[in-house]
Amino acid sequence: MDFRPVDTLKTISTRNLIRSYALTNLFLVLIYSSIEPYFSGANISWIHQLHLILQPLAIFASIADSSILTGVTLIFSFSAILFDGVVLWLNFIAVSRCIAEPSATCFEMIFEKVVWGLLAFVHIFSDTMLSLRLISLRTYLVKKDVNEKIAMQDYGGEPPILKTVDVNCAKLRILHVFLLPIGFLYAFFMLGRTFSNLLWLGALFHVFVDLYGISVSRVHDTWSLGILMGLQLLIGSINLFTVIYRIPEARDTISEDLSFHISIFYVFADCLLLYFIISTFRMLQGFEKLKMS
Repeated sequence: MDFRPVDTLKTISTRNLIRSYALTNLFLVLIYSSIEPYFSGANISWIHQLHLILQPLAIFASIADSSILTGVTLIFSFSAILFDGVVLWLNFIAVSRCIAEPSATCFEMIFEKVVWGLLAFVHIFSDTMLSLRLISLRTYLVKKDVNEKIAMQDYGGEPPILKTVDVNCAKLRILHVFLLPIGFLYAFFMLGRTFSNLLWLGALFHVFVDLYGISVSRVHDTWSLGILMGLQLLIGSINLFTVIYRIPEARDTISEDLSFHISIFYVFADCLLLYFIISTFRMLQGFEKLKMS
């Protein structure tokens, strides 16, 4: 049933470092998006936006407890190093050619290419450190898999204490608490638009789902988790549809742009929540069957 060892201090520290490097890469992408309109020259630094896919996956892997998922994330991280390296190399070639054959427009081009090159260099450094931490995390998780398998083979006697359920419920509670202020911020910006488009209600109702999730996160009950799972699936589907629906629309104000990014964040958060809810629900079901046998 629940034979998986809890994280050691090294594992916890590694998970936190992975999140730090992932957030660093996301911050660099935001820097690129902010300064790109002020540069007139052509560039391929838009490739860095691939981190918008990779880094949420890395954060997911750092929170989850799967060696397979960590291995898949590691492959994507190596790919990111390759893509960022190509950007750095092309900018280096452009600067070298301009220095070798100076012209009237060289100074402006050198400035732009140096900026893009520095951005790519920091990305590569962060990618490399992220990959090293992912390798360490995968090593720790593989050891946990082995110890769990051995414990299951040697098991006998009373059902074990559900350590993993306690950990998952704590993670659920932290996620719901973290999402509450974001939900209130979203409601502040978008409450007026719900009267013109009912799609906004999905994200607004997320606040109530978070409150319910906090209340049941300490209750090891399959019925409560089943209700939370159904609510989360409904809200997550609405949020995903809202994001797809809003992609082609024009966002002319800061509030509209911010609410759109919050909706994207909600989709990622809903996936995390569902992962832990379903995992905990299955463990509790198995534990109840074990007690009856």
